[in-house]
Parts: sequence; structure tokens; C-alpha cells
Amino acid sequence: MKLTVRTIASVAGVSPASVSRYMNSKGTEVSEELCRKIEEGLRQLGAEESICRSQRRPIMILLSHLRFSFYSRVLRELLDQEERGEYIFFLVQHDPDSLETVKSFVRRIHPEGVIYFEEEIGGPILKYLQDSGIRTVMCGGSAIDDNSDMVHINDIRAAYAGTRYLTDLGHKRILFLSDDIQKIGAGFQRLSGCQKALEDIGQSLPPEMVSYGPVTFDAGYQAVKKALEGKLKFTAVFAFSDELAVGAMAALYDAGLRVPQDVSVLGFDDLPIATQVRPRLTTIHQPLEAIVAKTLEIFGQGNQESRSEILLKHSITERESCCRIQSPEE
Repeated sequence: MKLTVRTIASVAGVSPASVSRYMNSKGTEVSEELCRKIEEGLRQLGAEESICRSQRRPIMILLSHLRFSFYSRVLRELLDQEERGEYIFFLVQHDPDSLETVKSFVRRIHPEGVIYFEEEIGGPILKYLQDSGIRTVMCGGSAIDDNSDMVHINDIRAAYAGTRYLTDLGHKRILFLSDDIQKIGAGFQRLSGCQKALEDIGQSLPPEMVSYGPVTFDAGYQAVKKALEGKLKFTAVFAFSDELAVGAMAALYDAGLRVPQDVSVLGFDDLPIATQVRPRLTTIHQPLEAIVAKTLEIFGQGNQESRSEILLKHSITERESCCRIQSPEE
């Protein structure tokens, strides 16, 4: 049985909040009776010394949703780290219209730090956390907030490399599937990298060759379907997530087009879905395990005044969804 705060609370017959206080305050905020119950519950569960009180440091994971596979995959990696590490994680839903929920949770568990994934999480809630002396780290993206640490790849260089990979294969008409146009974080940087790559080979990026929207399967499907119905000419698709790329592949299949013989498709992230589709997806690899490990290392540095920005290396994982354009002579 996986040892979690809820599991311990259930066996001990106490609330999860009581278990959190016990484990993270050396029992000073918990009555002797509650301590006795919790310790008996730990013995029944066969708990090792390494999970006893004050050994597991609380980290809050703040997110709005898990609609994107990238968030789910990073969260899974964090939970894997929890099983063998020194931290215990608390998942809290962020609602910008109800900040009191997060504030109440902070007052109850006194987290050592907060991890978040989304660029939209910012403003009042980050200021509250930082004013409370809590370190905030954006995991897997470039934080807009100057007071947050961040761990991510260089999105500009990664998108530049992806675009040049396609142009080196002979593709001149590339359809780019990007994040929402209103975002100014990773999606904006990736598009900037694509534009730079095209400029360096004397090409431009026409507005009609960029589709904006959520980085989901359905968004990828609809974007390519719309482009095909509008008779837009393209020989490759560069999608800013693997989900978008797989949606694009499905739309091409339904239109009777072959990947990669008729249209090449390049994804971004290198999630498990990239090897589950056929043809298997060529994609920009993000080192998620390293991103999570470096994120947790930041909390081990203590509350330093200077903030960290850790850039990790991307790479291109070549599989079967991209091919070289054949010249007329060939």
C-alpha cells in the first residue's frame, strides 16, 4: 500500500490535516492523543523511520487542470519522486476567482515551496506566496513572474531546431500549430524560434500558416481539418505539443493523406503517446525527469534572495512521421 497522508489518516482514525501537522512540525501542533493515534497507525502500516515526523518536507503543487498530457506526465514524475525522496506533495487546485482556498491550505500545512506549471498562474496568488516566504518554482516553462524560479528548456532554440529540421528535409510550406495567441510564455517563444529559423534561410512566416488554440488533440484535428478545407497548401505540420501533432495526424488520415509520404508531422514534448501512434511521432524531446529533479533541487538551496533559471538541453527524437520531400527528378 502506498503511504500517503490520506492512508495514514484513515488507518489512524484522524484527519489528513492532523497527519500533515504531525509530520511537518515535530508534533508540536498536535495533541498527545492525536500523536499516539498517528504513531500507532504508522506502526500498523509498517512505516520506516524515513517517513516519520519532520522527515518529509511539504511541497504544494498548484494547478488549474490536468487537461494537457504534459502536465499529467510531469505530475506523475513528481509523484514517483515522492515515493523515494524527502518531500511530500499536496495537490491544490488553483481558481483565480477563489484565492482563499489556496491561502487556507498554506496556513494549514505551511509548505516549504510551491510548484506550478502554468504561465497563467501569477499575480495575487504568487505575491501572497512569496510575501509569506514560500519559494515558488515554475516547472517546465518560463515564468512571467520575476520572483519565481524556473526550470525549462530553451523554447526558442528548440523550436528553431525543429523548424530547421523540417526545412533541411526540403519543406518550405510548414503549418505551425501554436498555443493561444494571447499567451506570452512558451508558445510565444517557440513561434519566435520558428520565425527566426525561416528568416535565416530567406523565408517568411505568413500569418495563414499559424493556427492558434489549446494544445489538445481536438485542437490539432480541427486546425488541420480547417486548413485542408480552406485549400491551404502545406507539406509539413509542426505542432507545439504531441497531443496537437496526433490530432493533426488523425485529420490527415481522415482526409485520405498519408504521414509522412504526403505530409510530415513534427511534435513537441516526447510524451508516451509519441510511440503509441502509427507512424510513431518524430518530436522535440524535453527531459522531464531532469526537469523535475532540478526543480526539487532548488528547494534544497534554502530561501536564497537570488532566483534561479535552469535551462536543460532539448533534442530531436527521430521516428517515422517525417520524411524528405522528393524533388521532381526523383
